[in-house]
Amino acid sequence: MVVCGQQHLVRRNRRITMNRMRALLRLLLVVLPWNMTHAAADPEQLLQQYSPVLYRQYVVYAGYRAQLRSYATSQGFALPMENLATVVHEIIHIASAAHHGYFVDGTYYEPYLRHGAWPNLTNRDMAAMMPGREKGNIYNRYVLNTPTNHLGNIVDEINAYSHVAPFVCRHEPASAGKQTTNLIEFLQLQEGYLRTLRAMIPSEYRSLAGNREARGVLLLVTQRAWDALRACGVPENQIPAIEWNLL
Repeated sequence: MVVCGQQHLVRRNRRITMNRMRALLRLLLVVLPWNMTHAAADPEQLLQQYSPVLYRQYVVYAGYRAQLRSYATSQGFALPMENLATVVHEIIHIASAAHHGYFVDGTYYEPYLRHGAWPNLTNRDMAAMMPGREKGNIYNRYVLNTPTNHLGNIVDEINAYSHVAPFVCRHEPASAGKQTTNLIEFLQLQEGYLRTLRAMIPSEYRSLAGNREARGVLLLVTQRAWDALRACGVPENQIPAIEWNLL
């Protein structure tokens, strides 16, 4: 009787052990694929999936990557997706300058920064006229440090942010706010330029409104910026658009 009791106890313990092992295996089947998926989320592969056109530029200008990665980190874009996005952002500037046209989804649009294509108003002028509510990060880190830049440069920045912001919002939500805040502030700066031109320098405003190339690319890039912000979940009432609608 004692032996039979021991055999029963051994069989019972084996059943408990097997049940625990099965439960552990089921847990591993759930946990391992999730971890493997996230561990395999390579930023460059995600960029290629997000936009083959941007990825091709990333490949073409591969020689700039190391320097731009360091620059991105120094600017506070250290996480993987935002770092890559900032590298691509700068590559868009480089490609645009090399082709003398704004790079927009693989097409280059004039007039870029051609002399005489944009009003003479500069960041130095705007710095003295911007209301306090518009003096945020872009005012402190861009406007004050690039006094000779003008409206054409603002369009260039809006264009670069618009290409990469949705990528960061989709794949690294914790970093999305940096992209959307900067893009909104550049749009506010553009609004300030248009408002100042319309109210204080009407002759240059009329010249811009009648310039098919400059006005056309400004409208195109701004529309893409709105789409980028919407893709990031920014509410419509936070997207600057008053002066754009008047141009």
